[in-house]
Amino acid sequence: MTFTTRRKILASVAAAAALPLVNDLTGNGSQAAAEGSTSSGTLEFSSNTALYSSGAFKEGEDWMRRFQCRPQPGFADNLRNATGPIRSTAVIAPHGGSIEAGTSELCLAIAGYDHSADPVTELQDKLPAAVPGAVQRDYWMFEALKNGDPQHVTSTHCDDPAALAVCANNLYAVSLHGFSPDKGPAKQILVGGSDQRLMHNLAWAFDKYGFKPGSDTFAPLSVTVTVAAPNTRINGDDPANIVNRTRTGAGAQLEISTELRKAMFLSWDSAASRRSGAGKGDQNQAHFWNGFVSAVREAMHVHELGMANAEPPTGA
Repeated sequence: MTFTTRRKILASVAAAAALPLVNDLTGNGSQAAAEGSTSSGTLEFSSNTALYSSGAFKEGEDWMRRFQCRPQPGFADNLRNATGPIRSTAVIAPHGGSIEAGTSELCLAIAGYDHSADPVTELQDKLPAAVPGAVQRDYWMFEALKNGDPQHVTSTHCDDPAALAVCANNLYAVSLHGFSPDKGPAKQILVGGSDQRLMHNLAWAFDKYGFKPGSDTFAPLSVTVTVAAPNTRINGDDPANIVNRTRTGAGAQLEISTELRKAMFLSWDSAASRRSGAGKGDQNQAHFWNGFVSAVREAMHVHELGMANAEPPTGA
């Protein structure tokens, strides 16, 4: 491990503009925007505002969003003999629910909250419970309750005011996505974004927790972790990407293959079964779920200490 200077981290806070005024974190957007359609006739929305304002899909029936945006504590540490980490990393899932299944549950778990409660019936008047012993972090997720695919708004077009507030409230962010690889092993993680230090800390942590290619391509625990190269299709480095709209102007994007997400759950059939079956079943499912959550948490912790792994991990 090598250290970056604490001065650089704090300078980024001092230089950051004040949080934008958010008139309505729970409303449906201030104005309607145009939406197009695909060749199949499916609605394709140019922004969250367009989706919320269209009337085609209703909040609470077709979609919902959940978020936690806490006031950040002061950064002064002059009364301490040793500096501690600056806890300022948001966790987001722009395509949760039935769009990129499994990312909602991962988002809550990584952010330090109970992922098992039904948000529609059990969390009407309260937030998810904090996980004892885990650091709680800001989070935001958009969840499709049904009709998922037409509600997919790309990360570069995300203008949800709560998402903007959560990311702007933090120095860093990690976003969770699902993808189907065009080629290569079934279980893959593609680490993208514009924060190179955070990206490599994530790759290092995945390697530490056993997410690496096995001796046999089809080994049950084999996972290929790749740090996305510049100018690749889903490398997540666009400044407009919601994960990069932090106080430092950078974040990290995790694309998780469908087969790897499926391997984390006892059952994949429904949102309810995913909530109740995350990390349960055989030891492989526990390894994939617990290992992924622990790896991302540790990478964020290391990153917040100002550290960076010196060498890329095996398979990165």
